[in-house]
Amino acid sequence: MSQAAEAGAAATASDDKITCHIDNVRVHSIQAHIEKNHKSDWTVARYQAEFPGEPLFSQTALDLIARKKAEAAAAAAVAEQTGAAPVANMATSVAAPAANKITVSTAFFHELFELGNAQAAMSSKGQPIPVKVLNGHDQLSADYLPEVDKSYVFNIDLLKKVIIGLELNMPTYLWGFHGTGKTTILQQAAAKTRRPFIRVQHTINMQESDVLGQWTVKSKPVEVEEIGPDGAIVKVQKQSSVTEYQLGPLPLAMINGWVYCADEYDFAMPSVTAVYQPVLEGQALLIKDAPPHFRKIVPHPNFRFVATGNTNGIGDETGLYQGTLVQNAANYSRFAITEEVEYMAASIETAILQSKTGIDAASAGKIVKMANEVRKMFRDGKITMTVSPRELIRCASLGIAYGGNWTLGMELAFANRLSRVDKKVVQEYMQRVFGAAA
Repeated sequence: MSQAAEAGAAATASDDKITCHIDNVRVHSIQAHIEKNHKSDWTVARYQAEFPGEPLFSQTALDLIARKKAEAAAAAAVAEQTGAAPVANMATSVAAPAANKITVSTAFFHELFELGNAQAAMSSKGQPIPVKVLNGHDQLSADYLPEVDKSYVFNIDLLKKVIIGLELNMPTYLWGFHGTGKTTILQQAAAKTRRPFIRVQHTINMQESDVLGQWTVKSKPVEVEEIGPDGAIVKVQKQSSVTEYQLGPLPLAMINGWVYCADEYDFAMPSVTAVYQPVLEGQALLIKDAPPHFRKIVPHPNFRFVATGNTNGIGDETGLYQGTLVQNAANYSRFAITEEVEYMAASIETAILQSKTGIDAASAGKIVKMANEVRKMFRDGKITMTVSPRELIRCASLGIAYGGNWTLGMELAFANRLSRVDKKVVQEYMQRVFGAAA
């Protein structure tokens, strides 16, 4: 809509009109009045020349023009940050982008995750389990699709619980020792089901603005109106510093229907994780400091919330995870699914080592046996550190590089970080498992 037409829309108002000196009619917009009644012999430029200093718009018209410009700027800001098409009238809430036309197909759980015909991959009645797969993402969402790791070996029971959370829109919290694959299984489940995935690391220094968004200053071209040499109003492009509200990762995920992974959840201050509580309940997110068009964020139907941590919110019971905090029980109670992720069965861990490093089955079995000995010693209080699958993968890779020296691989990847007392205990077990000449 042109500026003249916008101002003309105010012509029915009865207050603060201005007088057109052509015919002494009171109007809101001289420009609109000339176009409608005196177009044949008058122009705005002539009017300004013959009646210098006289206003062209009433205050009502100017307010209307300013409001329309603000709405257009708000729509452009939403389009820029969310990938949505700009809309004419921006409401005070943001919902799913119209341009993001997702198509949903169905695949069977055991086929999608390449689990074969394992009984554990079927329903309790032995039937295939249907799983939704999303396609048709716009470019912004496609950039957040995680890559499928073809060498990843799924824990079927844990995977089922993750998929239930995604299918039924139940917030899911996975916790346990480091390196048990908490974040990875969430990421790979999203990759296989084609759900964009955004991972946000939590720390004790994290603030609400890191999650929700904040005001920022940008330099960008803006369109301004100036009076030209002939007295007409012209629009020109100029660089200007503008203040914009930059959406944080949570509202972006909610608007676009992504999986939001709150990683290291128990490292954040409870006052920060409190902002998640309405979202965990499936409600809209209210950002009190945001401009009106970003103040209420309505979750996309495909939005999902998952989180990981080393504790279950009651504090670190092992002494391994400095920085984790005792969390608010009311916050944790809003997770529909909570699962402790333990180290994998020896057969699965052996398969992972083989797929990730190409190590032979016998040597992989020895490394896993050594790892389970370390974990047992940790549980029995004989040493103060446990070993994770990621360290075993490094051990195997280093051992291969050193011509099958698994002892050296284990030392470089794990044992050299232990106290001298713990390292001596572990080295004794390495001699038993790998042999003195290893």
